[in-house]
Amino acid sequence: MHGIALGSPVKTPLLSSIDLAVGIPSYNSARTIGYVIEQVTQGLARYFPDENSLIIVSDGNSSDGTLEVARWIRLPPRVQRMATVYPGVPGKGSALLHVLGIAESLDAKAIAVVDSDLRSIKPEWMHLLLQPIVDGKGLVTPYYLRHKYDGTITNNIAYPMTRALYGKRVRQPIGGDFGISRRLAGALLDSRLISNEYTPRFGIDIFITHTALHEGLEVVEAVLGSKIHDAKNPSAQLGPMFGQVTGSMFSCMTEYEALWRQIQGSEPIPLVKTEFDFPKPEPVPADLENSLAAHKNGLAKYGALLKHVLPSGLWRPLEEQRDRAGDFSFPTDLWAKIVYTFAAAFMKTQGAIEKKELLGALEACWIGRVASFIGETLESSDLDAEKKVIEESAIFEDEKPYLLGIY
Repeated sequence: MHGIALGSPVKTPLLSSIDLAVGIPSYNSARTIGYVIEQVTQGLARYFPDENSLIIVSDGNSSDGTLEVARWIRLPPRVQRMATVYPGVPGKGSALLHVLGIAESLDAKAIAVVDSDLRSIKPEWMHLLLQPIVDGKGLVTPYYLRHKYDGTITNNIAYPMTRALYGKRVRQPIGGDFGISRRLAGALLDSRLISNEYTPRFGIDIFITHTALHEGLEVVEAVLGSKIHDAKNPSAQLGPMFGQVTGSMFSCMTEYEALWRQIQGSEPIPLVKTEFDFPKPEPVPADLENSLAAHKNGLAKYGALLKHVLPSGLWRPLEEQRDRAGDFSFPTDLWAKIVYTFAAAFMKTQGAIEKKELLGALEACWIGRVASFIGETLESSDLDAEKKVIEESAIFEDEKPYLLGIY
């Protein structure tokens, strides 16, 4: 367990207020959560020794002893813990909203949230995520060095859409590790978007980022080094997450339309960083053949819906590519227009089942775009692949007039 110091399990005394809160949403994370808590406590003790801090483990009723591990970790002075099972719909969003509710009720002036499966978190993360909030920023988003096939939802839809809609180049809008101000926490808890089916699950991160941008809060990016966690294979494991992230993003688009309609172009986000050692990103498997098969199977399943939603100029290239043998290509300008078309269709659709079908059809297209990216970057370094992501995201900005014309 990484040399983690264990003490006696203690009950957290009743609190009236705290200075800093660190939330850790968890589910069956006994293998990793001890290390995460250890790094968090070291960071709090090192960088905020005079502040009263609370670590909130918000658990989804784990069956592997996650809460027991969390309750036995020895804590330094002025750092307390609250290890609880969150109420409501099972999901990361419910866990984080529970954290925000507790932190707000205790008047925390700064909140950080970190994933429970991290293997690359360092004590410096606490300084990078919390200090800008203490200094008056509204949101701190992470900036990671990642393997070229890690973050396929981020790279192919969450980042380019956030950039095009709100004019801010937030590189990791669904990164999972954030610094959150009291004002943003209040806006999130007061939003009617928390009652939809996406926010309580994996839609929470994009909801946090887009709400901060809508509220006009100052956003900065913290250079956290690499993110080593339990990464997912895009062709096999990311289906539910894609629908929840995209559904949440499209819901935010509907709610925040008056703002993003006025925005043109984009600008970079200020970086905050400090020197510390971190490991290199771990390789993430990407199976081009399976991704292509998943794409073609998805087109077959949702073909009628795709043909109905997409104008012929967007559907025909998909149809032709599906039936063609040989090299596969899914151009970014085609992908951007398809995403925008589905965003408009989502806005005009009322039924939950119909929206789920829309998101399933878009997912079939997304996995094709992922397959195309894999094929285009097989021989590329992580840095060159990153440059390609940045260049292609600018195409979403170029195609924004198309969105404005159909939304």
